[in-house]
Amino acid sequence: MTMFMAALDNSIVSTALPKIGTQFSASNKVELVFTCYVITFNAFQGLYGKMSNVFGRKPTVFFAISIFCTGSILSGVSQSMNMFLGARALTGIGAGGIFSLSNIIIADLVSIRDRGKYQGFISAVFAISALVGPVMGGAFVDKVSWRWCFFIQIALAVVTVPTMTVMLKLPRPKGDIWSKIKAIDWAGTFFMAISAVFLLLPTNLGGNLYAWNSPLIITLYVLAIPSILMFLWVEAKHAENPIVPPYLWKNHNVVTLLSINVFMGMTFWSLMFYLPIYFQIIEHETATNAGLTMIPLEAGVFISSNIAGILVSKYGKYRPYIFTGTGIAAIGICLCLVLAETSSKVIHVVVLFVCGMGVGQLFPTLIVAIQASVERKDLATVSALHNFFRMTGSGFGVAINGALFQNNLNSGLESSGVPVEWSNLAKSSAQKIVDIPETYRGMVEEVYLDSMKTVFKATIPMAVMMFVLTFLIRHVRLNAKAATSTPEPERVEETTMPASGESEKGMEEEVVEMEEEKQSTSAPSATKGEKEELK
Repeated sequence: MTMFMAALDNSIVSTALPKIGTQFSASNKVELVFTCYVITFNAFQGLYGKMSNVFGRKPTVFFAISIFCTGSILSGVSQSMNMFLGARALTGIGAGGIFSLSNIIIADLVSIRDRGKYQGFISAVFAISALVGPVMGGAFVDKVSWRWCFFIQIALAVVTVPTMTVMLKLPRPKGDIWSKIKAIDWAGTFFMAISAVFLLLPTNLGGNLYAWNSPLIITLYVLAIPSILMFLWVEAKHAENPIVPPYLWKNHNVVTLLSINVFMGMTFWSLMFYLPIYFQIIEHETATNAGLTMIPLEAGVFISSNIAGILVSKYGKYRPYIFTGTGIAAIGICLCLVLAETSSKVIHVVVLFVCGMGVGQLFPTLIVAIQASVERKDLATVSALHNFFRMTGSGFGVAINGALFQNNLNSGLESSGVPVEWSNLAKSSAQKIVDIPETYRGMVEEVYLDSMKTVFKATIPMAVMMFVLTFLIRHVRLNAKAATSTPEPERVEETTMPASGESEKGMEEEVVEMEEEKQSTSAPSATKGEKEELK
């Protein structure tokens, strides 16, 4: 339920953005909505992983939900685009914790072998929310008000929080509050946060609100370099309990899977962000119908994520489904160019379904793969990094494509011969294209279509890189007999709360210990020597 609430927020916003941009007369700032969300989503990923180890999973997830709900309320009551951007940034802080802790809690409760199946269920929830979100958002925009796209989250929280309070039973680490606060790597959190800001913000602002060679853009990119270096230095030399232990960067699988996550985020979220805009502007769909048009994509994600999750649990292999998932996704992105050349509904359905069948396989398999590649003490950390890199990729993908879209749109309108009056109207709000005289409307729509093709073309190499990187993954065996119970939390001074995820070596040792204990308990009357012989 918590995952559904946060995932619904992601999908419901994309349908409402054209209307929000029009109401605030700030369509050129629409991409900033996603960027503000992604920056704060990523900035505190490492902090949430460490907080859940130190304070416990349950209090941390309640904290994240409270931040998320506060941001949703402020989004709904916003009176300007700047206020709305700030509210979305606050919402991103809460959503980041919800996404990370959902993966971490599942890892606490479920064995590594069965985790693929449960991650498939989570991916299905994500697909359902992505299916319901655009439709619900479109209905709110067309029939009520776009503000209800955010107020609906409060209604879901009213149901979710009491349910979690009663049903979610997890241990809490011992120790006093001051010891727990000191166990957090605050310096690492700070430099991780500002590094995300200095990287994502200029990527979105450049070519949109500011020229790429403007002093602000150059300064932000320059500041990103020392920020990243300071983060790495703090984690390696200064932090007693680093939020990202340096030895993880030496793990071949971790680096490879995080890289795939970056390109997956760039690919998937570019589709989720721009396809509803495409259907509303180019295909002249209402916001509601644009949401309905996304059904094939989400149906593909729902089907393939569940199938992949079940197969991972049954056979203990994840590499084949990462390979086929990235390959099919790359094919689907290429087919989007065909989608832009025709208004055939059948072709629309086929193209979106293929994209969903590819991307859907990656949701359960990538998280299982990265959790299987580390020891259990690092499980919360890599789960948070998994979300961090995916959402960083999504931020870069939307920002890069947004800059390409705006640049192509501006240059296209200037060279199209459309009068400045109507050209400026088209730039200010895509929904105001209907107010342009028919003499020029077709020319404006042609420029928009060409700009959308640019987005699809730019997404193709992102999908191809995701596919190429799958050849570097090394398989780690998923043991079917790994323990499924939640271990007792360790002391706060060690800042770890072990989960059921483990490396292959750790799993085998645990299975041996379980077999020894089982054999010992089955022969309680044996002598000491007989027990040693039996062992």
